[in-house]
Amino acid sequence: MYSWSKFGREAEYIVALYLKSIGWDVRLSPAKRDPADIVANCDSSKWFIQVKASSGKGYEVKRLMELAKSKSGLPVVSTFQPFCGGFSTGNYSILFYVLDSWQAIEPTKFEARREHIAWRPSARFP
Repeated sequence: MYSWSKFGREAEYIVALYLKSIGWDVRLSPAKRDPADIVANCDSSKWFIQVKASSGKGYEVKRLMELAKSKSGLPVVSTFQPFCGGFSTGNYSILFYVLDSWQAIEPTKFEARREHIAWRPSARFP
């Protein structure tokens, strides 16, 4: 029987493979107790990513924000959902959002600067 848990873990693999294919260094979390499912690095950017393929719990987001802050990274939520934009994987799309603002970001347009972190919104994202 296929479970939501298995679907969620497979979504993590898909997001990780996508990031790897566009040049990011990716590490999957070995345990579900970690607030970040994926830690991704590109140049001087470090993203702590929680992948959501189903409903989540609020405390997970809070823990992700605390982890990213303590490691000087960016807390990011990635959604894997029926296609509505973003990067398409057939019937599903991968979208990325910065916590607290929930602003959509695209890893192919992301730029890290020594002084600050900046992103260029894509025409595909509002």
